[in-house]
Amino acid sequence: MRFEVASAHAMGIALPVLETLRRRTNFETISGYVDDFIAGGLLLYAGRLAAKGRPQGPVLLAVAWAVLCGGLYGSFFGQLGREADVSGLPNPVVVAVKGALFAWALLALSRSVRFASRPGEIR
Repeated sequence: MRFEVASAHAMGIALPVLETLRRRTNFETISGYVDDFIAGGLLLYAGRLAAKGRPQGPVLLAVAWAVLCGGLYGSFFGQLGREADVSGLPNPVVVAVKGALFAWALLALSRSVRFASRPGEIR
């Protein structure tokens, strides 16, 4: 299985779990909570279609990664300007985790766009 497809499955599960662990019951900014569930669902759906070789799978996978990258851009760069995190973890730890997830998502986006631009190639 290609990196971007396997990563979609892993990240689709990990994002909602990590966000739930991070925020617990803090719903002050519900949009910050829900966006990880939406991105996770998109990644799981698109990853499944791509893994099954469906024609729309590669394009939807690139779109799902792009949605996540857009969300992580604001989250990562916004975190750089904060002194504390809602989780109580030290801010440098949260910045490092978000930076790693952002880099991972950018790599997966790049690979999925490259694959989606090659028609006829499956898995």
